[in-house]
Amino acid sequence: MISLDAAWVAANFAEAEAAPFSREDLGELSLHLTPMELEWGEVLFHEGEHPGGVWILQSGAIELIYGTGDQRALITMLNPGECVGDIQILRGVESPFKARVAEPASCLFLDRSKFEDLMMTSPSVSRRWAAKLALQVSRNHTRIVGLLTNALRDRVAQFLLNESVDGTFRHSQGTIASMLGVHRSSINQVLGEFEQLGLVKVSYRCIEVVDPSGLEKMAVGQFGERGGG
Repeated sequence: MISLDAAWVAANFAEAEAAPFSREDLGELSLHLTPMELEWGEVLFHEGEHPGGVWILQSGAIELIYGTGDQRALITMLNPGECVGDIQILRGVESPFKARVAEPASCLFLDRSKFEDLMMTSPSVSRRWAAKLALQVSRNHTRIVGLLTNALRDRVAQFLLNESVDGTFRHSQGTIASMLGVHRSSINQVLGEFEQLGLVKVSYRCIEVVDPSGLEKMAVGQFGERGGG
């Protein structure tokens, strides 16, 4: 019998059409996925540890943090449909970062040994995970290229397009600043400009993308061509 949790993974994890799960794989997932409710601040694993499994995020947010104190850096914020722990298990290495719950979250947990078994025995699960990793590499590549080549407002525009879920980025301006490696005041200034141009709507821990096409033009430096700022 296929559980609702396995059906959710089939529909929401990576690219379902490009790498569909077989019915047999969904049955296996149904047996081994464990639902978890995670509280704010809960640590899934620390820097230097081997993750005990894979957490697939259904709601809420998980942040990946490198270093401590003045050297602390926010690597990324995971959104629903993304997961953590898999890369370290596949490579057999300790985690270079800490994974911590940034807001109350619902997850599906897959034990380390079962995850490894599925990677070895299930071609469709392996294909889906490969698709997920490819998406992650592409997302990181886009962010790195933007950091190296684009003006700040172009980088913020691209960041919002990449990181928003259903047209909304539900985290603080400080999160954007940490992930882009700039001061929060600079982010506030750019978002204020975007809001005046009608590209976004900013509220507490929430940035709504109002004009995605305009934001796309901003990301590639072409916004002025439509007569905007």
